Amino acid sequence: MTRTIANKARSATELLLKSMFWGSRADDSGLTSASAFHVVRPHIGAGFYYAAEALLDAVLFIRRHASSHLRSLPIEDLQSMLLAFIDEQFDGLRFAWWQIPEDRPFLGHLPAKEIERLAAAMMESPIFVAPRMLFLFPLAIAETAAPFRSESFFLLPPEELGAELTEWYETDELKPYHHPPVPMHSTMPLVKTSCWLGVRAPVSTTALRMRNVIMGALSLLPHPLERYLFSMRTVPTGYSSFERRATYHSGDASSPSLSEDLVIANGDHGWLRTLAAKLGSNETNDRKALLALQYFFRAWVKDPAARVAPLCGAIEALRKGQDKSGEQFIEAMASLGPAFEKRRVTDLLEIRGAVIHGGAPNVYEVSAYQDYWAAYRCDPIRDLELVAARYLQRAIFGPAFAQRPHTYADLIRQHTGANV
Repeated sequence: MTRTIANKARSATELLLKSMFWGSRADDSGLTSASAFHVVRPHIGAGFYYAAEALLDAVLFIRRHASSHLRSLPIEDLQSMLLAFIDEQFDGLRFAWWQIPEDRPFLGHLPAKEIERLAAAMMESPIFVAPRMLFLFPLAIAETAAPFRSESFFLLPPEELGAELTEWYETDELKPYHHPPVPMHSTMPLVKTSCWLGVRAPVSTTALRMRNVIMGALSLLPHPLERYLFSMRTVPTGYSSFERRATYHSGDASSPSLSEDLVIANGDHGWLRTLAAKLGSNETNDRKALLALQYFFRAWVKDPAARVAPLCGAIEALRKGQDKSGEQFIEAMASLGPAFEKRRVTDLLEIRGAVIHGGAPNVYEVSAYQDYWAAYRCDPIRDLELVAARYLQRAIFGPAFAQRPHTYADLIRQHTGANV
């Protein structure tokens, strides 16, 4: 394995050097601007330039063959990473590059010993070794009666944050019940939080994707009548990262303003362990399951019409992954009761098809929407929510997943006689 990685690092280095030139100015042959202007003598400098096409080849190579976390980053970021790598290695290059003819590629002219040094440095760099950071997302809609910890993420009450944070950041001013939990800026307002979602990831892009997966799973917990019941309470936005220093990142809230808190109990640890295992898996079916959860999280919004496309995406992800035969989908529908017979599900999926394939930009404009109302006297969006949630619960987590009963089921039964 080490030999394979060394060979890949050598190939990546050679592709990068093939794109590199030096000179006092860029010419008209498609060279990019200098990554930096390095002064090698007083009042004398030289810039490193890169042929755009050759540099793209190097970027695409590391995206395919270097650390897997690079595949979640845009091409522009990977290009910046390669240029930053050369900047960091400049001290070693400065005694070798000036012997290369001006406007000639470094590959083929740089000494073999220097290429080997660069390849070894690249193999040990964040290009091939994923950095490890802790990302903290504040959750004001969750409580942890039974804290959960795994290799990839944790859900903790505020009072247990300090012990988990010690490995990443030392501070005497921890404020675990507020976001951000450590001082970052004197004018930054503190927002209360009742639970911390901690994600261990190499970069923020990966951390946000993992957060969306985990929150998609948590959004399967509420009773169907409460899943989209939102209040006006304030939920914290943004998140923090820790790697020897603390950084605040602005961003959207990690959850909508759900009316009732989700309580993480011991009974949830089974399916949470299943989720943690899938987050660390490279199996196609597991990746499709994680994709379905991301779609379901996107549907956790106030506007019913905005839920339709991501709910359809969640169903489609599973049907193209582990459930190609459709058996799990049929089983999930049967568990919803006799009302969801085959014809009704077919009509519901017809609305899905119209939305996905461009039948109308708004579900309310799809003719099948009105037809569904006429045939079944029910809101098809509501039914789509039921179908998608039950499908994900059964197909991804199986019997280990227990959806919550309605918070006020007893009161509703007492006053109306209805069972919800």
